Amino acid sequence: MRQGLWRAAVPVLALGVLAGCATLGERPAAQPPASSARAARAHAPGRLLYYVLLGDIAGQQGHLGAAAQAFGWAAQATGDLGLVRRSALLSLYARRYGQARHLVRLWLSSNPQSVSARAALADAEFGLTRIAAADQGFLRALARAGTQGGAEERAFTFEHIATLLLRHKRKALAVTIMQTLASHYPKDPIGEYILAELARRDHDRTAALRAVDAALALKPHWEDAAVLKARILWAKTPRRALAFSLRFLRSYPSATRLRLDYARRLVSLRYWHRALAQFQLIAAAAPNDPRVLYAAGLIAMRSHALDLARSYLKRSLALAPTNAHDAHARLYLGEIAETEKRYARAHYYYARVGRPYRFAAMVRDGLMLLAQSAPHLAWQRLSQVTAHTPAQVVTLTLARNQVLMALGQYAKGLSLVNAVIHRVPQPDALLYARALDEERLGAAAAAERDLRRLVAAHPHNAIALNALGYTYIDNRQHERRGMILVRRALALAPHDPDILDSLGWGYYREGHMKEAVGYLKQAYARSHDPTIAAHLGAALWAFGHHARALRLWHRALIKAPDNGALKAELAKHQAL
Repeated sequence: MRQGLWRAAVPVLALGVLAGCATLGERPAAQPPASSARAARAHAPGRLLYYVLLGDIAGQQGHLGAAAQAFGWAAQATGDLGLVRRSALLSLYARRYGQARHLVRLWLSSNPQSVSARAALADAEFGLTRIAAADQGFLRALARAGTQGGAEERAFTFEHIATLLLRHKRKALAVTIMQTLASHYPKDPIGEYILAELARRDHDRTAALRAVDAALALKPHWEDAAVLKARILWAKTPRRALAFSLRFLRSYPSATRLRLDYARRLVSLRYWHRALAQFQLIAAAAPNDPRVLYAAGLIAMRSHALDLARSYLKRSLALAPTNAHDAHARLYLGEIAETEKRYARAHYYYARVGRPYRFAAMVRDGLMLLAQSAPHLAWQRLSQVTAHTPAQVVTLTLARNQVLMALGQYAKGLSLVNAVIHRVPQPDALLYARALDEERLGAAAAAERDLRRLVAAHPHNAIALNALGYTYIDNRQHERRGMILVRRALALAPHDPDILDSLGWGYYREGHMKEAVGYLKQAYARSHDPTIAAHLGAALWAFGHHARALRLWHRALIKAPDNGALKAELAKHQAL
């Protein structure tokens, strides 16, 4: 964009050179030495071309000050209005305000009716910290714009002035100038709107809110102002921002941009169901926009509205089968089908996922075979997947280790993890997997060491805390310390079924059966995991509910016939 500015000056200047336009205007702010000036008079075309080339090269190298100086001299030498204007704007951009003011005055002398020139002169005065002169210059630009084009042209000029003021580092002074300009047009909402934007940039949220409220009072249905107010409120009090957006949308339901802004804020707070309601309205207003349908599909997935998610994603694909989201949409459609245990349909979508999600789809496709009790096929399919990045190496290793665990090949899984754990920059997930393998191989000390390392690196990670705490509890070593760790994990993730299971199992080991049954029931209600069923049955049996425990174990064993924890409990109570 910068390069285009000075390149645009070249043909203008070349035209002046060929016509012999070497007339000098007023004394330049940055004039070449006297010897150079004499040379320019003697060989004007060559000298002018030299300064054009100098400015062009300096600009391409990012030396805006040198480029502005060179083009400024050339502009004054030719007197060409187009080049003077471009050189003036380049000087402003390079913050050479003295030179810019001189060039803008040349521009105004040739075109005294130019609103842009008056605004540029005021911008130069502001850069020179001549605040009163800047105020007057901007006011003259606004007055001229109103005379030439009425309220619409004045609004455009207000916006142009805002872009000029936003470039300056003196944010508080920019706010002060805009307060002056807005006070001269008390019935024009655009001034208050821009004042709010400038005050927000200056982190003066009180002034920003006052100004945007004034703009909305003058123009209550103005969606741009409503979006700005929501953003200002969000920085202060998110709840107020949501409440304001909802009130505005009830009054003006066609404010789609605000609705989208509101929906995104709901997503950021994980209010999935409320966000979905908004995205449904947005999708209804734009039924043929694949991007909107794709976003609605994702939110529907998060809200567990799988039928709705599938509908939105399929419509998105039908409207734009080769857009940027098509691979992700197919991946999500595969996940939905897998969740619904429609494995053939899931495989259909996974097989058609392209880049950049092809790797993720192939891994999910392999792991899906575990749910179909086909670990050997899962291993065969994952063996055909190739990882290309460190992150993919971790993902593929974890997936393969999961299959080996299902096959009971813990030693092979441990070797697999050890082969890559020192070659990746972030081995945390591999540490956790290795600890599980070590635990199953009876290497409790090694598992504990890995989990302690994981907790030390992530002391607020609920999964790591729970894993180490459960290890202490299940091995009957440091049980009290294990319960402390599990309670810390539960405080971080109060509804996690694995953590609830750990706490219930800890109470069982301590002999507090009432508490054990309570927590284990909660865990099993959230996740019908066979190991949780084994723990809950053990607690029920100890509490005297033998028949309930046996029914629970037998039902769980039907779904997971190879689960070792269930088999151990049934064998212990002679019920196999």
